Amino acid sequence: MDELENRLRGIKLAEPPLGFDPDEVAGTAAKKVRNRRGILATGAATLAVIAAAVVFVAPGKDPGPAEVAPAAAPLTRDEQKARDLRHLKEVIPGILVGAKEINVHDFVQVNDWDLMTSEVKYTDAAGVKRQLNLTISGPVTTKEGYRREGYCDLGRRGDAIGPDRKPTRCEELVTPAGIPVVISETTPKNVDRLEEPVVVGQGISTGKVVGRNAIAWPSGGGSVNVIDFGPSDSPEGEPLLTDEQLIQLVTDPVFSFR
Repeated sequence: MDELENRLRGIKLAEPPLGFDPDEVAGTAAKKVRNRRGILATGAATLAVIAAAVVFVAPGKDPGPAEVAPAAAPLTRDEQKARDLRHLKEVIPGILVGAKEINVHDFVQVNDWDLMTSEVKYTDAAGVKRQLNLTISGPVTTKEGYRREGYCDLGRRGDAIGPDRKPTRCEELVTPAGIPVVISETTPKNVDRLEEPVVVGQGISTGKVVGRNAIAWPSGGGSVNVIDFGPSDSPEGEPLLTDEQLIQLVTDPVFSFR
């Protein structure tokens, strides 16, 4: 900068005059240079502050994945039976509309199998005593005795022949949630109306429907089975529960045996 000032001041003015004072020009130029240096210095300082701020707010260490709460310990058999019994007692009055004297028995586990069943006895609105059973099976028992495949085969349904010697109802439905449910009906293991035995599988039949059954296979595994046995004091009385009532019980997500 000193060299520029000296060069401007050393200019020999020519005729006519140039119209400016070399000293004034030199001073102005020096001031602009000093201002520019100040701006550059300020910008550099600002960048340094920003860089320092970025370093300050940046995480110093990767925290890693968020911690996941440990899974709850599985229920014991006794805890599961107690839980399902409480729930069955809560929901059954809403399903057996108008029923009185509802008696829900404890779940009983059959031997060491992954199967347990509860008996429900009640008096319907007409004063008829009735009974139903709710059975919950785990994957082992379901595979051995309650397989979905071939469930409606006559060889597995010995008490399902009607008076016309044709099979009684057995059909598979699928709920809106995608759970398969089979509704089937049974007849007494006795002689038919022609007094001639109808032998199919394990049983013989009169053809009159005395039982209605629903079984579901939840996506979580196992199966849930409800049998409406009809009147408990009349072996040939008809079942009461509708498809909707049966499906409501067997698709209840609380009932499980794992």
